[in-house]
Amino acid sequence: MASYFLNMSLKHKIVILFFMPITIVALTLGYYSFQTSESQIVKKVSSTNLAVLKVIDNNIAGMQRTIADWVTVFSLSSAVQNSLQVPDSDKNDLSAALYSGTMSSIMNQMLITGNFDYLALYGQDNAPLHEVATDGSSGSGSFDAIRQSETYRRTLALSGASYWFPLTDRNNVFIENNRKEKIGMSRIIRSTLTGKNIGFIFVGVNKDTIRNQYLKNLYDEEHGILLLDEQGLPLLAAGKPFYRADDPDLAFARSAAPLQASSKVVDIGGEDLLLSYSQINNGWRILYAVPMSSLTKELNSIKLLVAVIILACLALSVPLMMVLTSFLTAPIRNLLQSMKRFQNGQFDEKVEVKYRDEIGLLSRGYNTMVASIKSLVDDVYVLRLKEQEAEFKALQSQINPHFLYNMLDTIFWEAESAGQERISEMVINLSRLFRLSLNRGKSFTSVAKEKELIGLYLSLQQMRFKNKLRYEIDIPPELDSYILLKLTLQPFIENALVHGIERKREGGTVRVNGELKSGYLRFTIEDDGSGMEASTLKEITEIRSDNDVYTSPDTGGYAVQNVIQRLRHYYRDDYELNYASEPGVGTRVELIVPARTMPEEDAGHDPSHDRR
Repeated sequence: MASYFLNMSLKHKIVILFFMPITIVALTLGYYSFQTSESQIVKKVSSTNLAVLKVIDNNIAGMQRTIADWVTVFSLSSAVQNSLQVPDSDKNDLSAALYSGTMSSIMNQMLITGNFDYLALYGQDNAPLHEVATDGSSGSGSFDAIRQSETYRRTLALSGASYWFPLTDRNNVFIENNRKEKIGMSRIIRSTLTGKNIGFIFVGVNKDTIRNQYLKNLYDEEHGILLLDEQGLPLLAAGKPFYRADDPDLAFARSAAPLQASSKVVDIGGEDLLLSYSQINNGWRILYAVPMSSLTKELNSIKLLVAVIILACLALSVPLMMVLTSFLTAPIRNLLQSMKRFQNGQFDEKVEVKYRDEIGLLSRGYNTMVASIKSLVDDVYVLRLKEQEAEFKALQSQINPHFLYNMLDTIFWEAESAGQERISEMVINLSRLFRLSLNRGKSFTSVAKEKELIGLYLSLQQMRFKNKLRYEIDIPPELDSYILLKLTLQPFIENALVHGIERKREGGTVRVNGELKSGYLRFTIEDDGSGMEASTLKEITEIRSDNDVYTSPDTGGYAVQNVIQRLRHYYRDDYELNYASEPGVGTRVELIVPARTMPEEDAGHDPSHDRR
């Protein structure tokens, strides 16, 4: 990723380097503003919710006090006390006493205000002495079953105090046909004379009654209320449902530890809720939940508006920055274009300098450098190229006299020994060989002509060596149209004859192969002659300085060095020459050159520009 950025144009780099900080700063400010606003909203709503909890606390505590006070007055009345202490009391007598005299106002208060919805008074019998239901519930439970329940044991342990509990299917031993969900309160009734336990009273309050009278206007579809008893069991839920018994975020509310009034954001069922909580004096816990989405609804619209504004500003800043960067980089682009034209040989290049800034100073330096290089090229480089070309032509032409002397000597001895037709064949082949080697004075020739040249050369050498020389040429016809330096392969074949076949009494075989592979021509010249020592191989292939004089009587080494110099000149580093020789086994030469179909000197091509 870093390299991709570094390879971008300067214009794009400037745009990115300006655009990224602006984007980061804008997003950071937007995020910080949103978080700060959200935090302030949560803080203010938490204060409001805690005030709502206080109202709920007061209402529920008032309900408990009201019902507890009514039950106290009811249980201490003479009618109730007499009925509970007199064996086999008549229910009708108690009912008549409750709805007459001073007790009638107390009973009417219960019926009119509707503070609770069910009442059952038990003495020593299984059936209640008195039962009242305002919600259609019926069928009171037996006192024997009540005495066996956990609720009765807890009520008995409170010694006359009220015990509040949720009335569920598991603990309901009080009402056989309960019409509505209720919260129950139970209390032991004691004798005003002896202080002994003489009765038991159960009061049921419908949850709808609590919602309508004590929680009215405090909840809705987005605000939820939950009452938990001192053991963490749900008593009452109103409004938005959010309680889950197994949710770990609500474990603190179910624990026995005291609960201090506070608020926090919790995730319940994948929804963020602002949960406020407190604890009533009797141990009940109140939870009040509000979805965060409803609190931040307006804030989200503001956030969206801010995001749109930021994106619009960033989108508009891109073309503006592109225009500015184009203005800044235009002189550099002009300078680069001039450099490319200069690389292509236009040495009279010059860029226009308008300003005196850093780019202007660079352009002036470039103009000065171009002028200096043009002078150098005119005065030195062109002259040197002409000198090198003359030297290489001279080196190349030195091959022909040496070869001519050897072949004329062979023809002479052949004519001396006997007049044969082979002499005329040798002379014809020799003339063709000279014609191919001259190649009209051009440095490059086709693979087809080079193949014909080495074929003529080997056939003449075979006549010279008689039965000592065998040769094979395997260069496919599809290589004929490609070109290479003339007299490139012949010196290596001559070297194989001089250092291999000629020194081996029984003679040997020379094999020449060619192939096209991965855009390169690959030629191999192998012989099974006597091979060469490392010192001889070094002497043949090592390039000498201009002052060195080649003193060896063999011409093969001189020709090989000639070829290496020409390869370096025309192909630069885009060629390979590999020599491998082992005494007594033979020598193998591998030459790899670029596959081209047009001579560089004719096409105006500089081989030094090509790289593998």
